[in-house]
Amino acid sequence: MDESLHFLPLSEQVKLVQNGSISAVENVQAHLNVINSLNPRLNSFITIDSKGALEQARKLDRLRSKREPLGPLAGVILGIKDSIPTRNLKTTNNSRLLEKWIPKNDASVIKKLRNAGAIIIGKTNLNEFGWSRPSELDLMPPPWSPWNIDRMSVGSSSGSGAATTARMVGASLGTDGGGSARLPAGANNLYSIKPTHGLVSRFGMDHNQHSEISPLCRTALDMAIMLEAMAGYEPKDDMSWPQEVPKYTNMIETDISGWRIGVPYKFVTSAPNELEVKQAYDTFLHTLEDLGCELVEIDLRGMLEARSANFIVLNSEAYQRHQKTLRSNWDDYGKITRIYLLQGAFLSANDMLNATEIGREFKIYFSDMLSENNLKAIATPTSPFATAERSRLPQEHSRGVNACFTAPFNISGHPSMSLPAGFGENDIPVGAMLTGALHDDISLLQLAFAYDQRTSWSDLTPELLEQRT
Repeated sequence: MDESLHFLPLSEQVKLVQNGSISAVENVQAHLNVINSLNPRLNSFITIDSKGALEQARKLDRLRSKREPLGPLAGVILGIKDSIPTRNLKTTNNSRLLEKWIPKNDASVIKKLRNAGAIIIGKTNLNEFGWSRPSELDLMPPPWSPWNIDRMSVGSSSGSGAATTARMVGASLGTDGGGSARLPAGANNLYSIKPTHGLVSRFGMDHNQHSEISPLCRTALDMAIMLEAMAGYEPKDDMSWPQEVPKYTNMIETDISGWRIGVPYKFVTSAPNELEVKQAYDTFLHTLEDLGCELVEIDLRGMLEARSANFIVLNSEAYQRHQKTLRSNWDDYGKITRIYLLQGAFLSANDMLNATEIGREFKIYFSDMLSENNLKAIATPTSPFATAERSRLPQEHSRGVNACFTAPFNISGHPSMSLPAGFGENDIPVGAMLTGALHDDISLLQLAFAYDQRTSWSDLTPELLEQRT
């Protein structure tokens, strides 16, 4: 068995499994070796399903031996955020309230991924219920960054970001309600797209108006392959969009020269950006220009209001889901989680309705701005901060300052994508973000692919991998 299989991008692993160069079992074992070596130091996974992953791999290898057709994700090793239900595999939400819950059914997106041939190897770490700051007292302590093991991993989908960049998996799933997939992607040198609202169904999970299930990947092509397998209409989901899924992987390579990209300098500079973020953002813009894009300065308004409205809705929905168990199982929640969830108890119906109206107005405004200026996307940093420690300072985290670039596009529903853009002084990666028109996810993927081909970010690996014994 080739011990370096885990270094290959997802797209290459699929080719090798499909053409018989490697077996799915070999691919699983290669990734298990990395997990067993690094997870005790990184806490990326809450649950590791070695037995189940090997069983899935053997079934896939039997299909190939019979010359049966294999799916577009055949043999790919995935980690799934531990808030997304997986059949016969614990889904804890990193909470003592659910530490023994084993769902009977897969969420809709998990069914799609399994049908595409993906192998689920385990459930990745997160903030409790994806809605608090992490604590060493959580069911599973917080994950650490593979780029600097003295620094915590960023975001609610922190385990997914760490597992993917540490090559424990070919790709992973996170969720993004205010930046919870894009932020860890930016801080882990990864690509992640929060798709247009309704493109990827949340059926079988919770009903959330603004949180999207998002892939975290090492290359732009991997991201397109994942999104194509995840997307699709779910008739039982009232938020699912009834459209045929584009062939993203076939369409991803195109000439982007002449594409107009909006640059909201005034808004970007109004944020408390750290120096490495400013430098990475400037480099990102220069790369877009080198690719032939035309940068257009724009006046972007309403971002603060949209961000605040998004978190009002998220707070209201989170409290509504937990109000009964907060009363009956108070001590089963972490202290920080209780505080975050109780914020929703002080919001009124009028607050919720006003926030929803602001979201609608911003959605219309942003769509019109893209159309009127003939823009394919706008470019911003992913976060003003380069480390989890900085972004989680209580006085700023509670106001969502770390999500000032990401959260507005959750309430508006526009597709938004984080791309690798540089590194800070703590050796932590820094991301940049592109946000485009509703249902034009393909343009973002095409921009990402052209950018990935021009840069070398996706070739980089943490030193931790080289030091692994």
